[in-house]
Amino acid sequence: MNHDIFLTIESSKLRFTAVEEQIAAYFLGAKKPLKQSELAEEVNVSTASITRFCKKVGFDNYKEFIYCYREALLDYSNDIHDVTSNLQFQYKELINSIDEKADIEKIKEASRYIHSQKIIHVYGLGLSAIAGEDFKFRFTRVGKFVEVVRDYESIEMISSLLNQDNLVIYFSLRGENNRVIQSLRKLKAKGADLIVVTANESGDIVNDIADVSLLTSHIHNPNEAGQISAQIPLLIIIDFIYSQYIRMYREDIKKWVGTESAYLQGNKYEK
Repeated sequence: MNHDIFLTIESSKLRFTAVEEQIAAYFLGAKKPLKQSELAEEVNVSTASITRFCKKVGFDNYKEFIYCYREALLDYSNDIHDVTSNLQFQYKELINSIDEKADIEKIKEASRYIHSQKIIHVYGLGLSAIAGEDFKFRFTRVGKFVEVVRDYESIEMISSLLNQDNLVIYFSLRGENNRVIQSLRKLKAKGADLIVVTANESGDIVNDIADVSLLTSHIHNPNEAGQISAQIPLLIIIDFIYSQYIRMYREDIKKWVGTESAYLQGNKYEK
């Protein structure tokens, strides 16, 4: 039974009395093993109730139960340690990889493009659209109007309306979606400004289409997908852009914030 003892307790819950539920809650909290008398005092039940609890989860007595519980607790502790250590390693590896690819001059150039436009269209599908929403949240606060476009039909429609006066930022780790790439090619032909954030160093969008390409990294091990959110490599680049933008245009942002505050105060008094 060992590590499955937690699952066994959970699956037996429907058969527990109120007293046995108190005992179960103690063990499901992965708390330290106690002697039967100490446990009885800790959860305010009788030792006989503890014995009945043990039998309901498949053990002859408390001694047998607590032995397996100790083993399960050790496995549980090791699992938690392994998970956190593995995730810490993956995060460090990911951040180091992105840091190696980061080009400060390109980040500055992207900031200049963003500063030159009041309205910005962000293209992103799936999880990339979530990164787009983060970009929108940040830059809306510094005076930009950001529209996140998150499906094929909308991307194609918006692309047909934009021209050389517009800025489009495309978030895509793979950078291989042909339908979006075709829309970006049409925008490029019309003279629109294009910033691409991707992990695809050799794709067409980086080499042939983008005015500015900012490289990030893939999460390398596909078998560990889901342990680290796939949009994080994009979010880190957004952090870079936003931090650089604030550094470059701090005075302009202060003026905008001051003007906006005065406008809001004026509206407040009018009401």
